[in-house]
Amino acid sequence: MIKQACNMLCVLVAINCCSCYSPRYVYSPVAHNVPIITEKGDSKLAFHYSANLGESKKITTIGKLNRGNGLDIQGAYAVTNHFAVQASYARRWEKNYADYNLNSQDTSIITYSRNSTELGMGYYTFISRRRQSVFQVFGGVSFGKSTFTDKYFAGSTLNDRYLNLNVTRLYLQPALMMLYEDVFVSTLSSRVSIVYFHNIATDYSSEELKNYSLADLDKKAEIFWEPAFINAFGLKKLPGLKIELQLGMAFLMSQRFVDYRTFNFSAGLVADLPKLFEKKKARHKD
Repeated sequence: MIKQACNMLCVLVAINCCSCYSPRYVYSPVAHNVPIITEKGDSKLAFHYSANLGESKKITTIGKLNRGNGLDIQGAYAVTNHFAVQASYARRWEKNYADYNLNSQDTSIITYSRNSTELGMGYYTFISRRRQSVFQVFGGVSFGKSTFTDKYFAGSTLNDRYLNLNVTRLYLQPALMMLYEDVFVSTLSSRVSIVYFHNIATDYSSEELKNYSLADLDKKAEIFWEPAFINAFGLKKLPGLKIELQLGMAFLMSQRFVDYRTFNFSAGLVADLPKLFEKKKARHKD
């Protein structure tokens, strides 16, 4: 009987600990920069609104407590018929409140701000005789910063903690693109990211860092596999302009656990400015 009581107590303690845990996300995926390029001179300029899917939309008297949104600006240019360069900028504003909470004992509200700049180069080529399938692979580096503020109540007193860190990411991004004239493009992209956290500043205690899976972040790189499915829709009369929808995911491949965002949805406009301007000039001539 005593043994059973002890086992039950351990289970209750474990449930309580799990229910009081709010994740502190140290990584959030960004939109893939997959340019629609088939020959020298093709370009890309894109603006995306991005959001984290799978969030519990908890709303209280102080507003929406779980959210994740941002902006992705992307560019690319085909230098030759097989080589291209790319650049991106991403910004994220996020918040979470006891995502795994079962009994509302965790009062932490964590607010994030992230930014990153990505630079890369790659290779692309047709892989079908009808020139409807394109394979491309890009690789590069991203430099950014992630900060978050953790506010919580201890009794009636409002306390706060912070953590700032620089994030360097190396990535390799192969993609297979299917072209349907100038109207529709469907792409499957698969990115591997090696993420380094460094220059960490925080006022969390050593015990808090350990409890929140934040200890020794700068000791070892984290590896993520990030697949994405991308569709772009356009009009024959405007071949240089498309609407792009992108759904991406992130999976931690490293043995060491860290909290991270698992989904990213992006929607925006993609323009190939030379093609767009050429079409406008042609219409004026007509």
